[in-house]
Amino acid sequence: MKKWLISGCSSGFGRAIAMAALKRGDRVAAAARRLEDVADLADTFGAAVRPTVMDVTSPEQVRAALDGAVRQFGGLEVLVNAAGYGLQGAIEDVTDPQIRQIFETNVFGLFDVVRAALPHLRKQGKAHIVNFSSIGGRMAVPLVGLYSATKFAVEGFSEALAGEVAPQGIRVTIIEPGAFATHFARSVVEAPTSAPYAAATAHIAQILRDLKFADPTQAANIVLKAVDSPDPPLRLVLGEHALGIARDALVNSQAELERWQAWSIEATSGQ
Repeated sequence: MKKWLISGCSSGFGRAIAMAALKRGDRVAAAARRLEDVADLADTFGAAVRPTVMDVTSPEQVRAALDGAVRQFGGLEVLVNAAGYGLQGAIEDVTDPQIRQIFETNVFGLFDVVRAALPHLRKQGKAHIVNFSSIGGRMAVPLVGLYSATKFAVEGFSEALAGEVAPQGIRVTIIEPGAFATHFARSVVEAPTSAPYAAATAHIAQILRDLKFADPTQAANIVLKAVDSPDPPLRLVLGEHALGIARDALVNSQAELERWQAWSIEATSGQ
């Protein structure tokens, strides 16, 4: 029986992972920005769940949520950072407030939760941090560059963190999902489209309409498998479509590296 704190439990992966963990008998602090979005879990799971208010951009709420979970469950073993949202628009078109707000939530909020949780996790001697990135954290595409920028930040932060906390018995896994039916699209903020990017916007819209969105329930079970594994992955791609994108990104990166390797070597050839 594991003790979890999961952000973003109002819907999507956060909700699906919380449900999967509770159904198998674990205890979960299910966090969301509004208590009413997670209060119903207590009707089904009773004291095994702690519905929790936590806006990740509020350090006070973050610390209160962590302290409350530790008091009720007697510790914390698994932290899942699933809160976040998308931003669609050309880099030239997105506004300064939109840029700063998405970084406050997807990046700085996640950083704050992890840093505040580490002392609690360390006490367990064996713990796991699961940070949600995206397949867009491996490969950026036009019109979602700012969203991808936040996920690239999560990837770098998490990779370094994994090396820092491994000697303390804490594992880190970065989740890179593709297209799932998580209602994520409903939370995507869209910037106004200026004339130079109208064609690209229409093209991306058509791609999104043609995507098939998978049920996140099975993907949530895979996250539980990763948490239970004695040798969990640092990065875990979720979904066959996302796996294809990840492979293409690796092939393209390798090809570019080899194409320009002569210049790379020439940069230090006189030393």
